[in-house]
Amino acid sequence: MSIGLILEGGGNRGAYTAGVLDVLSENNIFVPVTYAVSAGACNAMSYLSKQTKRNYRIFTEYAADKRYSSFRNLRKTGSLFGFDFIFGELANELLPYDYKEFNRTSMKLIAVATDCQTGKPVFFDNEDIKESLKPLIASASLPMIANIVEYKGYKLLDGGVSASIPIEYAIKQGVTKNIVVLTRDKSYIKEDKPDFPEFILKKKYKDYPALVDAILNRAKIYNAERELCYREQEKGSAIVIEPSQPINIKRQCKDSSEMERLYKLGYDDAHKKLVDINRFIALNSG
Repeated sequence: MSIGLILEGGGNRGAYTAGVLDVLSENNIFVPVTYAVSAGACNAMSYLSKQTKRNYRIFTEYAADKRYSSFRNLRKTGSLFGFDFIFGELANELLPYDYKEFNRTSMKLIAVATDCQTGKPVFFDNEDIKESLKPLIASASLPMIANIVEYKGYKLLDGGVSASIPIEYAIKQGVTKNIVVLTRDKSYIKEDKPDFPEFILKKKYKDYPALVDAILNRAKIYNAERELCYREQEKGSAIVIEPSQPINIKRQCKDSSEMERLYKLGYDDAHKKLVDINRFIALNSG
């Protein structure tokens, strides 16, 4: 029976996920398939390459770097995040990514992006990522503050628009036992209030009405996905790792001390659940 790992996005809230993944890595817990969105997909790359602490260093050393994220990037390139820097100098020189390990691993990564034409999620695997890093860039390309990414005939944006927590897709693929990492605490309910007014979204994406509808309905979809995670946990088909206290930072937080705190929170929360995680895996493997 295959066990899946589900990783929510959330921008720099991903520092929490980085802490969780390092606990899994340090304890040699590597699941066959990871379904991940946005920052979760970027975190997953270092998990698959078994580079413990790499994500920690990204969040604590580079989240405040203007090349990583800034309005200067937005003005120059159309994207708040400096993807050329993140997947260029950062990945190749400053904190080199182990592409050899990624290329030979048997673990699968399924990265989620949103099809602008349909407003539905699209799923890309290791082979797509080996061919191009565009699926990762698309998965993290937030509406209004990032460019549409064109790949394999698709026009793509942030996977969180259509599938912030892709557990339903995992179950449909036959992966019915999942470890879920959320970046919001259990009390969180997403408000039905888009980040940008409807008229601005309709003007910006006038050629993509289905995308606009997906953005406007995101809260409903997101809250339903969270409820599914908890239902799966109640019946023993999932184990949910979530912040033990509310995370109130902005998606683009640049405070390195806050990134450190979030990482430690994720690390500590996962460590406290380590016995349960190992038991869950033992019961559902084989």
